[in-house]
Amino acid sequence: MEFDFRLLKAFVSVVDCGGFGAAAKVLHLSQAAVSERIARLETLVGLRLLDRNPRQINPTVVGRRFHVLARQMLEHDAAVKLELSELAGAVRGSLQIGASNIPGEYILPPLLPEFCVAHPQVELNLRINDSAEVIELVHQGQVEAGIVGSRPSSRQFTIEPLWQDRLVLVVPAGHPLAGRKRVGAREIAAGPFIMREEGSGTRKLLEAVFATNDIELPPVTATLSSTTAVKEAVCAGLGMTLLSERAVRKEAATGVLALIELRGLRFERHFLLITDRQRTLSPLCQRFAQYLRTAHTANPR
Repeated sequence: MEFDFRLLKAFVSVVDCGGFGAAAKVLHLSQAAVSERIARLETLVGLRLLDRNPRQINPTVVGRRFHVLARQMLEHDAAVKLELSELAGAVRGSLQIGASNIPGEYILPPLLPEFCVAHPQVELNLRINDSAEVIELVHQGQVEAGIVGSRPSSRQFTIEPLWQDRLVLVVPAGHPLAGRKRVGAREIAAGPFIMREEGSGTRKLLEAVFATNDIELPPVTATLSSTTAVKEAVCAGLGMTLLSERAVRKEAATGVLALIELRGLRFERHFLLITDRQRTLSPLCQRFAQYLRTAHTANPR
């Protein structure tokens, strides 16, 4: 029996994404085209692979086993193509990577040019979301690896610590606290505070440290979904915040923002390289992961 890999990819995407509509978006196809491919695959196999109802799509007993086999065939196909490219003297292919805001906006961009110059026939696609969303993208197989600021709770992920990071209190120039090097956590209790969204690794670390030290969070004036938006809001005088020191180095150097430590509290973490234990990494992803390890060793900060 010979399989069309386009049919296998459609089937794996439907199962991983939980439906035809979500799979169609990932595959950049119409929902009708995805449905047609699944129908052709079921005809080829001679068995029903998906149970369909108005609310949910679930693999049948046969479909669950076939999903594992189909994923293995797709991964093997990708690995063979990459190996053949390497034998021909060129590394080519498409690499899907996810990253949370800080590594995606401040750590990876300076590192990507060297990797891309060394591998000119590789298309590297970087998706930037909050940590929870990146973890889910890795789980669904929409990206092969993620670099995030909070640790996944599931044991299905391999986790490798890379760069260190810490959060600092950020206030605009001219703020009453701007001339201070350190302040107590309760000194910011009355001030308006800007928070990152639920799912953000920055927010999880902030809340965990405050909870561990039995300190109430300041009143939240606004919740924003990107580091850049939070910085701009602080500059505009909307409130203060806790952000990665990496994200505000330039603004601190130019005097636009002031960075202050919270006395007695440690807001420290590692950015983590995560992959799914149940999936075989492509040789290209393995190469990129090794590149990140080498870059981290050369410049751990």
